[in-house]
Amino acid sequence: MNFVIDAMRRQDWRQVRAIYGEGLATGLAAFMLEPPRWQAWDAGHLKLGRTVARLDEGRVIGWSALAPVPDN
Repeated sequence: MNFVIDAMRRQDWRQVRAIYGEGLATGLAAFMLEPPRWQAWDAGHLKLGRTVARLDEGRVIGWSALAPVPDN
């Protein structure tokens, strides 16, 4: 399997959200039941550090993103 690590684009969100949902369905990934809508997710993550693993034909097979955390 050949893939590249690439910057996440807005148009990747549909695929990223589907992967996010698969993780949530396990009950082990987070306390929420379904992935957020784009606007909420976008507001909660830094613009820097959003990446996807993309197959040659463009399909997203994984993703990562940075979110701020309190410094206390």
